[in-house]
This record gives sequence, C-alpha cells and structure tokens, in this order.
Amino acid sequence: MDINQDNINSSEPKAQRSIWWKIYFFIISFLALLGLISFLSDPQAGIAEYVSTAIWLVGTIGLFGFVFSKPIFHPKFWFHTLVTYMAYSAIYYFITDVDLRMGADDFSFYIGQIIGWVISIPAFYGLYAYSKPEGLVWKKT
Repeated sequence: MDINQDNINSSEPKAQRSIWWKIYFFIISFLALLGLISFLSDPQAGIAEYVSTAIWLVGTIGLFGFVFSKPIFHPKFWFHTLVTYMAYSAIYYFITDVDLRMGADDFSFYIGQIIGWVISIPAFYGLYAYSKPEGLVWKKT
C-alpha cells in the first residue's frame, strides 16, 4: 500500500472535492461547449455569442479551479466573474440575434430554459465558493 507522506506530515487540511464534482464539471463543460458550437455556427451569430464564449471560458476556468482545488488568480476576480456570468446569462436572451427557440413551442422552450438554469446552479455555487478568500484552496498558497 502506497501512502503519500505529504498527507501524513501535513497538519493543514487539504481542499478536495468529491468525484461527483469532477463528473459534473466534465458533463456541464461538454454540454455548454456543444451549445456554444451550435450558437456560433448559426448564421445570425454575432458579438453576443463571442462575448458569451469568452465569459463561459473564464467561468469554466474558475469552476475547474474550484473542482480540482487549484488556486488561479485571486478570489475577488472570481466573484466579479460570477456576477458578470450570471448577469450576462440573464441579458443574453435580449441581445442575441440567434433564434434560441429553434422551432420549439413556448412550453418546451421555457421548460428547457428552466432545466438549463437548474443544471447551472452547482456551477454558480462553485464559482461563489471559489470566490471566498477563506476557502481551503486559497490557504494552501
């Protein structure tokens, strides 16, 4: 049995997420990437989609830092990223030229949007928790 000596000798607690966070990270990142590719390939895609891609990329880097306990930049940056990400996600519907309904009726569209927001809650929580300077991930730097 191989025992890591760093874990035995360290008196400081280590930030470590469960495997479920890692699975969530890869699934949500994959689904979001598919959505972005779909929107960017739309002939109506414009600046709103490129800004969305940039914000998504930064948010995904922050979620990666949270899930894998890697300090990236500083907590205050991630709080601003979270606020920007949530605000932009809400206004995106009003500024895009892409047909977000893609042929769906009102009921299906709204149910899909609700499901999308519910699935995003852990990601928003992860960015929020990552933005806390007292978090363990920031104490090990």
